[in-house]
Amino acid sequence: MTTVLRIDHLTELSDWELLERSSSEDASVFGELVRRHYRHSVAFCTQVVGDHGHAEDIVQRGFLNIFRARDRYHEKARFKTLLYRVLLNLCINEIHRRSSAAQLSALASDDGDGSPGFLEDVRSPDPSAQAEEAEGRALLREALGRLRPEHRAALWLREHEGLPYQDIADALEASLAEVKIWIHRARKKLMEMLRPYIERGDALS
Repeated sequence: MTTVLRIDHLTELSDWELLERSSSEDASVFGELVRRHYRHSVAFCTQVVGDHGHAEDIVQRGFLNIFRARDRYHEKARFKTLLYRVLLNLCINEIHRRSSAAQLSALASDDGDGSPGFLEDVRSPDPSAQAEEAEGRALLREALGRLRPEHRAALWLREHEGLPYQDIADALEASLAEVKIWIHRARKKLMEMLRPYIERGDALS
């Protein structure tokens, strides 16, 4: 018989405890796990695939995959490590799928490549944003879009999630040395591409 946990008690459980106690009979337990990590997961996937809508779809699929395979997972590291590993694999698959679809579309039409702007924010733009800020965001999106997906993922996990290098390596299934190289190269490449803009003294939003 499944024990239904009180909502206020769920917040006291660790991520791994929530996963262990998740069941088809009580969606609230796994729902708490999703609630904790959903926003950061969407932000992470948006940076990798470049589209907020696709990122939300990927995150939903990622959590569903983890729920279905929950009996196979055991606590070895932080739950985030497992989560980002699953999400990155789905992101890369999505990038490959979209790339193949874009190539087919280009062959079928001469009206342009039809591919979306990389890392374009699909949410409504702020009408009060200054032209300089819009230019800065566009340049930053373009610069990030030129990085390999793994490099974007590593940089995001380090700069925005503050994960230790070893946790990033575990999440991306790479060696510690590889992750350090990826992040170093990503930072260097971004600085090279953004240097003319930064030297003007403009801020990047």
